[in-house]
Amino acid sequence: MNRPSLAYNKLWVSAFFVMIVVAVAFIVPNFLYLVEDLGHRIPQEDMQTDYVIGVVWAIILGVSILAWPVSSRDKRCLLLVWLAKLIITLGFMLFYESHYPLDSYGYFDTSRQDSYIWEGFSYAGSSGGTHNVTRLAWLHHQLVPDSFHALKISFAMLGLIAVYLFYRAAVLFLKREDRRVLYALALFPSILFWSSGVGKEPIVLLIVALHVYGVVGWYRTKMLRYFIIMLLGVIIMGFFRVWMVPIMLVSLVPLLVSAMRGVVAKTILLLFVLVACLLITNKVQNILAVDTKQDMVAKVNNFSRGFARGGSARKASGKFTDISSMIAFVPKGSFTALFRPLPGEVMNSFGLLAGIENLFLLILLLLSLKHFRYNWRELQDPLVLWAVLLVLTWAAVYGFVSSYNLGTASRYRLQILPILLGLLIYLARSRRIQKL
Repeated sequence: MNRPSLAYNKLWVSAFFVMIVVAVAFIVPNFLYLVEDLGHRIPQEDMQTDYVIGVVWAIILGVSILAWPVSSRDKRCLLLVWLAKLIITLGFMLFYESHYPLDSYGYFDTSRQDSYIWEGFSYAGSSGGTHNVTRLAWLHHQLVPDSFHALKISFAMLGLIAVYLFYRAAVLFLKREDRRVLYALALFPSILFWSSGVGKEPIVLLIVALHVYGVVGWYRTKMLRYFIIMLLGVIIMGFFRVWMVPIMLVSLVPLLVSAMRGVVAKTILLLFVLVACLLITNKVQNILAVDTKQDMVAKVNNFSRGFARGGSARKASGKFTDISSMIAFVPKGSFTALFRPLPGEVMNSFGLLAGIENLFLLILLLLSLKHFRYNWRELQDPLVLWAVLLVLTWAAVYGFVSSYNLGTASRYRLQILPILLGLLIYLARSRRIQKL
């Protein structure tokens, strides 16, 4: 290459960078004005500075991925997923936040008040989980400058870690690496969106992921560290969503029994599980102030109807009269918790997206049923049976909430969605594709 050509190329490169700088200088101020306008609900006086702090914190956390003790290929995948989460957290979510009065504003504002007193974490009751999220936000303010968007970025990172733990659990289950699973879990729209904001959802998702990783790891390897991780997930869950604890424990029983060898060991385990369930049930009853069956029915009625508000709420028709009527409702409620809203049930952009997602999940379910004669053998795998039981137990409980508010159904489903999605993909796969 001759010198005139080289100089000509350098000139074009220089001109290109000058245009980039000019474009950024023009776009950024206008974008920050847009951020300020869209953030009118956020309790922050200087929204532009708030956003810039969030961007800087996002870069710092993104760079930290390079130091994670994982493979180089996993790091590349995680960086791509992190970029996708930032597009949602710092971009798309701005429009969502401008339309809805979110709980996240309360977590942020309460935790930054001078009058706020740190009291430590408490075991979750009807509102303990909310207080614990506020306490986490307070701790965040001690480490990172005052910024709602920085707090949002930290919660998005919790969501990223959760998804990666689910992927590592899938690797342990499949006994091989398949990063398509990571992308499928991380980029599924509902998982990507609901795990990228401030609230209980990313926290609970991380706790469930920790538990699942421990369960699969322990069953596959019988290593004590995985068993500890499994129990740690159950214990931590009690600080954020106490009613998830019995769901997690009940689904574990068949798996633990199948793993034990000998009648004596199985009997001891069953007695231990029985005592643990009784103690936890008693604890939950005390927290929820439930003494009799009728108290339980009344509590469920009040709790369920409390969700019949908001743009995606449904009319609270009828009420449960006894335990039998609650049991009869379980199939319908479970279907709602897992697969609704369907297309056309919620007439807004979020409802449309959720409807398409749920239609996809239903198609996977139908394919799973089509391959039933193969899946019957798959269900003999204790890990597959455990996953099915966990999903169904969760759906039976959360159906009482989801049926009155389909928007809430989409948000709450996040905590179980990676398991449901992974399970359906696994069972719906073509048997011509070996071990997918």
